[in-house]
Amino acid sequence: MKQNIHISFLITIGLFIQMRLVAQQVYIDKGVYIEGLWCFPLHSDSLNYVYMPTRGRLSIGEDKKPKFSYLRYIINKPSANNSNHSITEADGGGILHFLVLYDTPEETVSRAEEELRKKLGNKNIKIRGPVLFEKGSYALISSILNPSNGSVEKKLITMGDAPVLENSSIALSFSLKPQESKLLLESFKMNTPDISIVFDLSFGGLTDAYDATLDIDWSEVKRSDAFKAGGSVYFIGADVEIAFEKLRRQSAIKLVVNGSGGILEGLLNTVYDKLLNLMFAPAKPEIVEQAGGLGSALNALTGPNGPLGSRKTTGFGLNVGYQMKDMQSSGVSHLYFKGRSQVTRHHYVTFNIGNLYKQYKDDPSMFIDVNLWDPIFQQREIFVGVDGDLEKEFKDMLNSVSVILNKSHQGGQMTLENVLINKSTFKALDKPLSMVYGYQSDTNRLGWLNYDYKEIWQFQGGVNYDTGLKRSDASMINLYVPFYRKTILLDGNLDQLKSSGIRAVSIKISYDFFGQPKEQRITLRPGDDIAGKSFQVTLPNKVEEVTYELTWIKTDGTSISKTGKDKFGLIFIDEMPK
Repeated sequence: MKQNIHISFLITIGLFIQMRLVAQQVYIDKGVYIEGLWCFPLHSDSLNYVYMPTRGRLSIGEDKKPKFSYLRYIINKPSANNSNHSITEADGGGILHFLVLYDTPEETVSRAEEELRKKLGNKNIKIRGPVLFEKGSYALISSILNPSNGSVEKKLITMGDAPVLENSSIALSFSLKPQESKLLLESFKMNTPDISIVFDLSFGGLTDAYDATLDIDWSEVKRSDAFKAGGSVYFIGADVEIAFEKLRRQSAIKLVVNGSGGILEGLLNTVYDKLLNLMFAPAKPEIVEQAGGLGSALNALTGPNGPLGSRKTTGFGLNVGYQMKDMQSSGVSHLYFKGRSQVTRHHYVTFNIGNLYKQYKDDPSMFIDVNLWDPIFQQREIFVGVDGDLEKEFKDMLNSVSVILNKSHQGGQMTLENVLINKSTFKALDKPLSMVYGYQSDTNRLGWLNYDYKEIWQFQGGVNYDTGLKRSDASMINLYVPFYRKTILLDGNLDQLKSSGIRAVSIKISYDFFGQPKEQRITLRPGDDIAGKSFQVTLPNKVEEVTYELTWIKTDGTSISKTGKDKFGLIFIDEMPK
């Protein structure tokens, strides 16, 4: 089974205008669920709301049909010389291709706006449009598309990036063996076929104003049975949240709210986000399952507390796997939550592909069986899928991306193709980029599918990144930025440093960006607001660590320094060397 994934952003001028209206902070603790729609007031104008998309569906083409095709193909082959049968089995399989998106019916938005005005007693309330999400991901769940030793158990097939804009399509393509193609065809005849997708869309906003203190007794945390999972260090998001609740009940962590009022759900979500960064690092769901971690990624998605079983906009998202850090802290740590905080929450949209066969079984543009003989007339088109996040990177970091395809044919000929993507060509894209190679004495039909390609990323400032040649037989090359942005937080008690005779502390971090050294520095003094201090770094994918150097400057002019490496995104500035 082979799969190819392409993300296609179909953006109109009207959508750009709409996004500008909603690209603002929301009051994240003041969301209203009304008429099946989550709505949040804007920070800049509480009479203006934005909404969360409500449904997933197949994309619709200009012919008013779903963008879906299921092709079963037959490749004739000669029978063996020793065959005693006149009817033999041909090669073949199936190719499933469809485009999905998430959106919201206009009538749902209109009803929600009307009911929101009634509920809040203000006719000036307006729902401006959808939230502009910070990040999107998706998970595809099936058993037929990923069989294992004949098992029909549902599996988490793939996870990937999803568009952050409503009405933007994801293209999914799967190649199946003959038996799998027949099984999937029978599944399509049912009301709920064996293909479901869940979108995880993260968005940012401001919390209510809090005034609280969290005390962490590390000795009690280590003694607690909250994270005893048969010795495993891997967990799923739902169990992490339950474990945090248990730590709170056991007083290993104590949350004290200053002033009137009790502990609010929004405050707990903010506190648990902080604890998650302190105690866990993200892990791929398949690693969690292979290591025997508590629960499974699929259960985390489909269970009663997961996105397929609840209306929650909180939680830890589809990145459901977490690895517990080796906690070296001791004593009691104090974390302070004062005023409003910028936090991230998650919204989920689920979708089943539905009973298409009943309506379109006789439509050859959607369901068809074909014979692929006559290879000399065939050519192969390799699409280049472009992530929509590349647009802003051309402004900030990138000059261009080149994709080079090298096809060595079985007759000795070679096909060399190249596409170049830069800021101007990206904006002009109205259909996927592609490269083509044909038939050149390629008698091995499966071997004909193989080709080599590489990507060359050219960054502003003269830095280049060459991926080197990679072998593939997929019909699509997906381009994703080879770097990511990471926030490194600072934490510690500046007043305690002052009492220890420290005038200031200087924090320097250094890291490598594809061969180019980078440095950043922050200096803090007693009385500074540490809550607003952090480093924003850009690292190559698969690189987690940065090197840091802490220098404490004493009031007598002397200094103490300490170096180390951080991969968790948190540096404590009050842990001076003895």
